[in-house]
Amino acid sequence: MRKIAAIIVLTTLLAGVALAEPVVVKNSATPAHGIHQLQLQEMWRAGGADDEESFFGLLLWAEEGPDGLVYVLDTQLSQVNVYDDEGTLVRTLFNEGDGPGEVRQPRNLVLLEDGSIGAVQEFPGKIVRVDTENIPLDSIKPRMGEVADGGFVAMTRAEQRGGTLMVAGVQIASGEREGTQKRHMYLATVNGQGGIGAPMLERFVDWDFNNFTYDEEVNLPAFYWANAVGPDGRVYAAPDRDAYRINVYAPDGTLERVIEREYTSRKRTAEDKKRIRNLFEGAFGQVPFEVKVTISDIDSDINWLSRSLQVDAQGNLWVLSSRGIREQPAGILATYDVFTPDGTFDRQVQVACEGNGDRDGVFLLGDERLLVIRGYVEATTSMLGGAPADEDGDDEAAPMEIICYRIAG
Repeated sequence: MRKIAAIIVLTTLLAGVALAEPVVVKNSATPAHGIHQLQLQEMWRAGGADDEESFFGLLLWAEEGPDGLVYVLDTQLSQVNVYDDEGTLVRTLFNEGDGPGEVRQPRNLVLLEDGSIGAVQEFPGKIVRVDTENIPLDSIKPRMGEVADGGFVAMTRAEQRGGTLMVAGVQIASGEREGTQKRHMYLATVNGQGGIGAPMLERFVDWDFNNFTYDEEVNLPAFYWANAVGPDGRVYAAPDRDAYRINVYAPDGTLERVIEREYTSRKRTAEDKKRIRNLFEGAFGQVPFEVKVTISDIDSDINWLSRSLQVDAQGNLWVLSSRGIREQPAGILATYDVFTPDGTFDRQVQVACEGNGDRDGVFLLGDERLLVIRGYVEATTSMLGGAPADEDGDDEAAPMEIICYRIAG
């Protein structure tokens, strides 16, 4: 009888776990502890109009390594630049090509917990790996089951922290009719052999090249770009473009928490719409068929063109909203909403330094440093095929520049 009772109790507990709903944390529009201005002291800079020694193509990502060095991805040159604490370029990693340790136009940079450095190649999707001395290692090729004949995998993002390797990608296969394509977009965890777990978020989209319309709201789910991994291995992602909402997943992929904040979606101006339309029309400019582009009247609540979600070493979530990069006070590059690990809207943080949040990217480097990539948004849009500097792409973009700051308070 005792064994039967124990089984009943255990079964009840397991059922409770299986049926447990995620905790929903609803926040008002006002942070609990007001607005804090992040004071920064410049440590070093590289690139820009006055630096004749540094040459950059398109800089898309930056990370701090466990060795304290700063790793910066240049997708156009297919390499990673490594800088020391004084801003000296100590080495470059990767080469352009298809051989071991070679990559073509990597979309993202991931520092893996085995000490290797990964460049996330979009097509065909894989994480090309080298060690800190640029010696090639085996690539990681995320796959979800078998890729059908004529299909392929593309990737946009990867990050590993706390034992969790997260990837964002799309698995593509031929459709049932000629000239059609089935696309499975997903955010998932992956093991070292490339096996993908059950997607935390996913979207299925059909493309018909016989009558093709690219709808921004359908083809650009927020989770595909707005995602991050915390120091404890939890995954953060924005599931919806038209809602200020962030899902928090346990390392095993279980949805644990949903963070919400009262927020009114920002309506796009005519200039905003023109810029976004140029981006998508440029991306499809070389295809041999007509493409109709449909864009949204509102911005994504979580700004997808920048690094919109970051988690600091204490587990605080930094969120860049659609308003966090626009109409900022003088001397403020961007304003972040900062949430505590339990999902409380704790404060807003203003990044006080030169720059323009609508054009430049901000990357947290541990607790003590912050890196600004000047021209980051233009680099991203150029890589996607859109117009760089102005809406028509007539002006020559300024040379890219990186500025490393120490966080003084």
